[in-house]
Amino acid sequence: MKKPLQIFDIHILRAIGCMMVVLVHVSAVYFYERGGWEDVTLFVNQISRFGTPLFAFISGFLLFLQVKNKGFKFKKFASSRFKKIVIPFAVWTAFYYLYIFAADGISPFEDGTTQFLISSIFGESYYHLYFMSIVLQFYLIFPLLQLIRKKSFWIAALVLSAGVHVYTLQYFVPGQFEGTAGMILSQRAFLPAWLFFFIFGGFLAYNWEQAKAFAIKFRMPLFIGVLLIIYFAAVEYEAVGSIPSNRMTNMINLPIIILFILSIGNVIGRIPSLNQFFSKIGALSMGIYLVHPFILNVIQRILPAEVWKLSLFPVWFVIIMGLSIVAVTLIQYLPFGKLIVTVPKQSSTPRKDKDINTHSKRRALYE
Repeated sequence: MKKPLQIFDIHILRAIGCMMVVLVHVSAVYFYERGGWEDVTLFVNQISRFGTPLFAFISGFLLFLQVKNKGFKFKKFASSRFKKIVIPFAVWTAFYYLYIFAADGISPFEDGTTQFLISSIFGESYYHLYFMSIVLQFYLIFPLLQLIRKKSFWIAALVLSAGVHVYTLQYFVPGQFEGTAGMILSQRAFLPAWLFFFIFGGFLAYNWEQAKAFAIKFRMPLFIGVLLIIYFAAVEYEAVGSIPSNRMTNMINLPIIILFILSIGNVIGRIPSLNQFFSKIGALSMGIYLVHPFILNVIQRILPAEVWKLSLFPVWFVIIMGLSIVAVTLIQYLPFGKLIVTVPKQSSTPRKDKDINTHSKRRALYE
């Protein structure tokens, strides 16, 4: 069977999603250190909240693309996901529990064993790990979802998942449940509130060439759409305050953003420096996602509040990104480091401009 090609655009999407998540968290530190939101930090925080749903889209896209190209083998799927997600999730959950205990003396068992188990399973050991829990929940139902192979069925799946998303966010009331059930259903890592983004990934995996051609043809309207999204995101948070990453408007926003990024992927690929930058950040994105909150928190603890000047925001963003890249790179040299942080291999073969810019060769070779 033909070996599936990893698409260069996915590296760009990963990199952008990664940087957005880091921007959200750096701006949040500014909120705490400066005693509240300021126009710039709030704007950056809110327009960067496309990062997590973007990661959800990528997770779904790559899995469904693999099924499309190679078929589905449950044993191989389970083994791969265990190594790439379950083990890192368990390791980083334990790491952050130990870090909080060492730094603040807070025991993960102080609220009882049941709360500890629920918090661990749903990624509440630290504020960013909930996304890993969402992905793991998605993996539990993926063996059924991968049976969707026909493009016509994908339209139905997309519509259904959109309905589930709207119902979960707008009408579902977890507070009506008591005890353990209520605790579970009130978690922000509740899969139905994120499922649309994974399903959209599958939809695009089965309609990739058409989506890419559409994006390139309508690049300018998509660019205008992205500008409008940024504008209305500002209007939205001004009207209702801080809004979550899985808000309903992102069911419209995210596809437009993704299609626009696809429309400029070929342009980025022709510029060697940008090509290398996005490929590098994209490959390290999950590692950066896992490690950057630790680096950010350590810096926040040891440096005085005066260092968080508004003018230094871009500097701190670059510093956190740089230190995270260094940390992920060093972790790879540890024994079993590749199980702690999964980093996809990159092709060492230089790619020619024509391999990226030609419609008939849109897929760049990456391992």
